Amino acid sequence: MSSDTITARRWTAATIGVLVVGALVGCATPAPTPTPSETATPVLDADTAQRQMVDAVDQVTTALGGTWQHETGPDYAEDCRLSNGEPGAQWRFLVTRGSIGDVPADVAAVTARWKGEGMSLDRWGMRHEPTITGRGGGTTRSISLSVAPDLYGVEAVSLCFPGDADAL
Repeated sequence: MSSDTITARRWTAATIGVLVVGALVGCATPAPTPTPSETATPVLDADTAQRQMVDAVDQVTTALGGTWQHETGPDYAEDCRLSNGEPGAQWRFLVTRGSIGDVPADVAAVTARWKGEGMSLDRWGMRHEPTITGRGGGTTRSISLSVAPDLYGVEAVSLCFPGDADAL
């Protein structure tokens, strides 16, 4: 087997690992009640919600540096509920970087940034492979930094906006 094939398989396995861990954490942890900052900032349209979410991811990845690979989104919408209980839609966006840096320093910087934006934070995992999720702040429903062996992942979910996810 060539080294390119081995590298590709390792990359794929690591990416799938980050996604599985993220899904398990999301399934194992009950969804929190939206904070006022999650529902107070009106998002009038799908484009604004998407732009705010992508900008939030770009700010984190720029601060962490390196080359990031687009994994999924924001090309299709998911169902969600608006603060008034009406059906709505939201975007999801995931990027990864095939190397890690100084994990404690990077986590501290991201944590400080998100706290400064008024987000509440949750943390799971181990010290050297944590997942940190910020909620609130007015531009995303949530944004996460996940660390796996030789891999960083940043995933965000946009604010819920009026619309039909199937129609977008």
